[in-house]
Formats: sequence, C-alpha cells, structure tokens
Amino acid sequence: MYVSCLLWAGALLSWLMHTDAWLVERLKASPALEFLRACGTWYSNWGLYPFYLLFLAMFVLAYLKQRAHLKTLAHAYLLAQAFGTALLVHLIKLVSDRTRPFEGPFHDTFFHIPRLTHALHSSFPSNHTVDAMVGAMFVALFWRGRRVPALAIVAALLMGVSRMLVGKHYLSDVLAGLALGIGIVGVTLLVYLLPRWHAARPTSDN
Repeated sequence: MYVSCLLWAGALLSWLMHTDAWLVERLKASPALEFLRACGTWYSNWGLYPFYLLFLAMFVLAYLKQRAHLKTLAHAYLLAQAFGTALLVHLIKLVSDRTRPFEGPFHDTFFHIPRLTHALHSSFPSNHTVDAMVGAMFVALFWRGRRVPALAIVAALLMGVSRMLVGKHYLSDVLAGLALGIGIVGVTLLVYLLPRWHAARPTSDN
C-alpha cells in the first residue's frame, strides 16, 4: 500500500507541475519513436489478453478440480475487476473529465464535474494500466516463485508505457492507474481473501 501512496503522489505532482504536458510534447516531437509507437499500439491492443486467458484457465481449473483456494481467488479477481477496474475507475473518470493527449491541447483543469457522455473517454486514470496491474498483482498472489510474478508486473508497467507512446494517456494517468491497481488488489486481499483463507484453515483442538 505504501507503493500505491507513492504512485498517487507522483501522479499528483506530475499533473500539477506540468510534467505531463512536457513529456507529451517530447514524445510527439521525436520521430525516432515511430517504431516504438507501432509496438505500443500492438501491445496496447493485445497486452491484456494473456492476463484474461490466465485467469480463465484458473477459473476452469478451480471448478474442474474443485479447488477451494483457486475458487476463492477466482471470485476475488472478478470482484476486483467489477468493483475496481470497472466501477471505481469510471467513477473517477466521470469526476476528472480530463482530455486525452491526442484530442487537443493540454488542459490542466483539476477534478471538475463533466458531462456524463465524456466519462468513458476521460484520460484520468488509465483503465488499461489499472486492468494490467490488477492482473499482475493477482498473479503474484497465486503463482509460486518470483519469476512469473515479476514478468507480470513488467507487463503491467509496459502497458502504461504503451498507453503514453500511442498518445492515449499522460504520465499521471498511468501512475494513478498503477496506484489504483495495487490499491484495488490490496483492499480485495484485506476485505475478501484473508478472512476466507483464515476461515478455511483447519483448527486444532488443544
């Protein structure tokens, strides 16, 4: 959760200190990044699917093998996606109503009430980045070892970078997305997973 707080602080500073606008201009002005932008477009479109396929496989395995631990994780992932990645993120988008980099000049207005029709297109925060980080954090929860969780987190970070490269988001959008992803999984762990894991532990009679 400390990491999430630091990322939120970074997002706020990046927005208020106009680092977002500076970075967007640098990315637009660099023809050397054309190849990376093409890679970013591809990754932005397809980079979430490995997470979806992995958790679909977890769902199937949990119910075919009747593994209670995996079922609990599968339900927790659904809750995190429904109430965090979908509901919470779009509520924040509704409030922020921030213009995306490719839609026009930089607007540094901060948190005013928008028209409802603009909510889904608001730049802040990056929904792709939230989604990827939620997936990466759940991989870290159920995958034994360090290599695969580390790769999952790198994949989430690359999603944030790709969203900036293709001009869909500012740096603060991505930092807030990473922070939200970590926070959503942290709350899900505390409120949903840990109580059920503790309740499922066998008790010994002394």
